[in-house]
Amino acid sequence: MGLKSLQKWQRKVFILCWIAYSLGYFCRVNFSVALPVIQQTYKLSNTSIGLIGSSLFWAYAIGQLINGYIGDKVASRKYIFIGLASSALINIAFGFANSLPMMIILWGANGFFQSMLWGPIIKTLSSWFQPQKRNKVAIGISTTMVSGYLMAWGFSGLILIYTSWRWVFYIPGITVILFAGIWYIMMRNNPEEVGLTLQSQSEKIAEKTENEKYYSLSLWQVINKTKLIPVAIACITQGFIRDSITLWGPKFLMETQHLEFNATIGLIIIIPIVNFFGIAFAGWLNKKFNYQERFTSIILFSAGAITCLGLFAFSGSNVYMSLICLYGASALMAGSNTLLISIIPLHYSKYNKTSSVAGLLDFCCYAGSGITGIMTGFIADKAGWNGVLMSWIIVTLVGVVSISIAWIEEKKIPRENM
Repeated sequence: MGLKSLQKWQRKVFILCWIAYSLGYFCRVNFSVALPVIQQTYKLSNTSIGLIGSSLFWAYAIGQLINGYIGDKVASRKYIFIGLASSALINIAFGFANSLPMMIILWGANGFFQSMLWGPIIKTLSSWFQPQKRNKVAIGISTTMVSGYLMAWGFSGLILIYTSWRWVFYIPGITVILFAGIWYIMMRNNPEEVGLTLQSQSEKIAEKTENEKYYSLSLWQVINKTKLIPVAIACITQGFIRDSITLWGPKFLMETQHLEFNATIGLIIIIPIVNFFGIAFAGWLNKKFNYQERFTSIILFSAGAITCLGLFAFSGSNVYMSLICLYGASALMAGSNTLLISIIPLHYSKYNKTSSVAGLLDFCCYAGSGITGIMTGFIADKAGWNGVLMSWIIVTLVGVVSISIAWIEEKKIPRENM
């Protein structure tokens, strides 16, 4: 009876976490769909419109450091509720904005409250699932990237076709604030809150005794002990490429392939679908390499560099090859994202630093995103899209080098420290 109840609660918790993070995307990726219309309406340059996207990325990145740390100290259920409800209200407020400064401030605030979701969600899943199930759970929760982008680009595209850009923010806001209430009512922080347990009492005592020597370590000590810095650098490069594609993808296709808005939305909506296959491929490849996330990431980053090079070669001359390369780069970065910010942090439960490490690595991803928001707009204004594509190639190669260093350093770490 206890096992059946536990499994029922595990399914319920996973579904709630999955919906929560999917809807988080609905309240932040919607901006990339509305971007061309907002830019045209207010006659903004690429650099100016990039400031709005960067405000979210940087606030999200900084918020990950703060909220990832706090997430290890507080109850996830309430914390995630606050993040969801606040992001929803800010989206509604954004729909009323009429000036660039107000949009920058609101979208930055949205980024901060969105950063209250990921670390605590990973912590919650770590509390509810046994270690042997966590790799599968991490792959599963990473598919929220797919569902989130499908909602944001698909529904937002339809909304924009039939109404004004303001409803692209009103509707996600209303939807998410309703779900936030459902989350608060139905979620529980851990099995103990409903009279269940993942381990027997003797196993709990043994694990606590074994891990006590790790719990006293600070986050910085854990980072040094496990050689996490090169992984963090790889996360920066991954975030740069991933969000260059998601933020600027629609505009890139419209300007380089001379596509109409409706056709662009139809093509861009394929990106979340190929990202799903990228995530699944990363999970399969990681299993083939015996769950060596750093080594698997080398393969993914290297392939990503090749697709970016292909995009540079075919952009403007062959629409089909350009699309294949764009889809490939996005899928490979989605796969590496799963390994870097979903699976790797789960190894840090023994240090009681799951949320902190998830927050740190997600911070690095969005630091890269923050750089790309304004830098890509600036490069597009000054050097055109070829200049943008060259920057993607260079950044991806930096990612290959950093994750290779991370893999080499990992080999020197005693097994019990990982």
